[in-house]
Amino acid sequence: MWSRSLVIIAVLFIFASCSTKKKIAKVDHTPLEIPTIDKEDSKTEIAQKFLLSNLEFTTFSGKAKSKISIGKSSQDATVNIRIEKDKKIWISITALLGLEVGRVLITPDSVQILNKFQGEYIGKPFSYLYQYASEDLTFANVQDLLLANFSTNLLNAHNFEVDLKSIPIQLRGQKNELSYLYLVNQQNKLDSFSLEQAAKGQKLEANYASYSNNGGMFFPMALELLISGGDTNISANFNYSRVSFNEAVEMPFTISNKYKVIN
Repeated sequence: MWSRSLVIIAVLFIFASCSTKKKIAKVDHTPLEIPTIDKEDSKTEIAQKFLLSNLEFTTFSGKAKSKISIGKSSQDATVNIRIEKDKKIWISITALLGLEVGRVLITPDSVQILNKFQGEYIGKPFSYLYQYASEDLTFANVQDLLLANFSTNLLNAHNFEVDLKSIPIQLRGQKNELSYLYLVNQQNKLDSFSLEQAAKGQKLEANYASYSNNGGMFFPMALELLISGGDTNISANFNYSRVSFNEAVEMPFTISNKYKVIN
């Protein structure tokens, strides 16, 4: 299963599944200042206020217990995720007994997958992921998905509708082939985010829960991803035991001659 799982993890944060019931986020502490959304606000003002609620950071590091299910098969793992803002996303997957089975390195230009379990390496341009997703998706979208941030390239389209009366607030819109829905709680943080590309029959839903204050960063310690498209059905749960922001991070990714290059 790990050979396929590593490829799935590389694209997991990019695109492709079906929603289930949503989890309600619980915030441990209220941020010092929450921009108030007013019914008289223009769409531009609403977008700006939501974007002000995004995490401002230089680096992120997190360790999570995870269960990844593909169809009827499932696998428990420990996942370490490190992010250098707008530059790199590094993921290490460790199975039972502490065996590291693979690493993934995503940059705005490339995707690299190191399958330690089978001694294989895949190196592709970022555009390789477009076979799973729309070309409208960017590296920043992947970063936002992991951190429960609003995506600037979606909200700046101004072609969205917002329901301020609903609890949580609903913000839905369309950008080219992509339709999206944000459910926003009273702290202007995400309860869930869904993204759909009807032409490909693909849908992604991310549910966020258990928000906590980590050095002034209000971050969801639980993330659930639900993905489907065609005959693919994937779910992944991430429960963080440790997170940190704005500390030095290492992203080792060495490719030795023993690895078989997969084209």
